Amino acid sequence: MGTVTYSELEHGVGRLTLTSGSGNPLTPETIEALNSELGRLTDNPPKALILDGGDGSIFSGGFALPIIGSWDRDQIRSFFGGFLHALDRLLNLRCPTVAAINGHAIAGGFIFSLGCDLRVVKTGKVKLGLSEVDLGVGVPAGTQVLLGARTSNQFASRIAMQGYLFSPEEALASGYADELADDALAGATALATRLAQKPGNGPAVTKELGNRNLSERVRTADAAGLDLFLDSWFSDEAQQSIQALAAKLSAK
Repeated sequence: MGTVTYSELEHGVGRLTLTSGSGNPLTPETIEALNSELGRLTDNPPKALILDGGDGSIFSGGFALPIIGSWDRDQIRSFFGGFLHALDRLLNLRCPTVAAINGHAIAGGFIFSLGCDLRVVKTGKVKLGLSEVDLGVGVPAGTQVLLGARTSNQFASRIAMQGYLFSPEEALASGYADELADDALAGATALATRLAQKPGNGPAVTKELGNRNLSERVRTADAAGLDLFLDSWFSDEAQQSIQALAAKLSAK
């Protein structure tokens, strides 16, 4: 099985599932697969798309630090470039997209979920948010723009600067979650189906018109802030934290 799988559901709904192993880490292979699938769907989009984390209890724990933690600056720049390209493709996909947040969505996994138009979050003990600052790394500029658009600028600043992980109830109150459900995939499938069954292509055009400016703002912010982000990633303190966490994750 690959790191990403695509399947077709009823009523023209597509399902893109992260299948990269325990915790659904965003490995280099996963980023490549996401770009490949989203590139293909750009040319032939479904009526609506679901993005989910499969059958496990984690949507995605973020970037695969055991793999990329020891990479040099040029390698990390290329890796993040690929990730941002996949995120931009998701933002600009010409159909409505719904994330089924079936479990924890942290750091890079949380960022990628922001690329979807709508999110259905599983109820219960689910943690959501950006943990970068607890490693000594800054939250990317484009991520802050995107989270601010999905919630509010103040909420984005508050959770990003504190590394605060929030609950499904807080997700709904903040606007990150559009719905809560005991079964996130079932909820997301029902929502995507409703969108797919709208007459014509109204939801897709509405999404395209709304996201044009947003995706440009995200790209501009990331381009301007990438070197400062990389400076924080390669600071002595951050590198100590990254290497320690990579070793801990490798031992699991």
